[in-house]
Amino acid sequence: MKFYALIAAMLLSGSIAFAHTDPIVMIIDGQSVKKSEFEYFYQKNHLGNTVDSKSVKVFTDGFVDYKLKVQAAKDAHLDTLPNIRRVLKRYDDGESCELMPDKGSVHVAHILLRLGQKASCQEQEVVERRIDSIYQALCKGADFADLAKKCSDDKGSAVNGGTLAWFTKGQTVQAFEKVAFSLRKGEISRPFMSEFGYHIVKLLDKHDDGNQEKYVADAKVENWRGTYQQQEEVENLLLNEICQRNIWDKAAADKKGLAAFYAKNKKKYKWEMKRLKKMKVNLPRNGEYPDVVLADYQDSLEKQWVAQLKKKYKVVVFRSMLTTLNIH
Repeated sequence: MKFYALIAAMLLSGSIAFAHTDPIVMIIDGQSVKKSEFEYFYQKNHLGNTVDSKSVKVFTDGFVDYKLKVQAAKDAHLDTLPNIRRVLKRYDDGESCELMPDKGSVHVAHILLRLGQKASCQEQEVVERRIDSIYQALCKGADFADLAKKCSDDKGSAVNGGTLAWFTKGQTVQAFEKVAFSLRKGEISRPFMSEFGYHIVKLLDKHDDGNQEKYVADAKVENWRGTYQQQEEVENLLLNEICQRNIWDKAAADKKGLAAFYAKNKKKYKWEMKRLKKMKVNLPRNGEYPDVVLADYQDSLEKQWVAQLKKKYKVVVFRSMLTTLNIH
């Protein structure tokens, strides 16, 4: 699904004291990552205090991809761009830090029950009954994160209680975006359908368009120096910038590539299905394709790009160091 860079959306708080005994858990292109850094990022992205091998492995793989993209952005000298230099200067000048995207954005968790393109009416009815039973459980007070872990077919977010990255308008399919941006903080949506199946969404937080002053952090930079929060803000900007150039803009502009991707995967998309027509999803014509095709094409470009980065940069992960994490 088209949800960008889960790790890139993490905004961290607090400070870290680096101990001399802090071991290195991975090396990305010669740049070491300490265990304390990994633990802090993992804890902010993982709900609950239980550490299990599956969630650690999933997070580790995503964290390596994240670091590779950030390194690629640095090699492309994107840290010299005005918007990123302003952030760095803000730290140097000791000003308060504004930790929010320029555009309105939302932070949500979701529960997804997938419904394949070839699903029969009977299969759809089964999924409808199941998503409705989950919604009824939520209405009666069931914990959203627990149900996401147990029931959601989006396994990447399920291990984190269904939590997704912050995203802005235009970064996900229309059906999902419409619901996500219509909710109030803490509100849970009714079940609804997208091209991927049935969702239930909970709004965790929201930033409005142009309301920068509302989100000025209380803490001053002098209290943030040497923290992972400062590091993450800069890396988020680098990541968004390079992904915009290498994936999102590229996919949107590459009409020939998109057409070739659709032609190769045409059997995967069944536009004649009643449920897609009911959603008013446009049929492919005049070089225009439904959001799900563009999302899948972006995913394919990202996988190709990450594979190239893994060939370009040497990655060493000391997985034995990750078997015992200090999570509070």
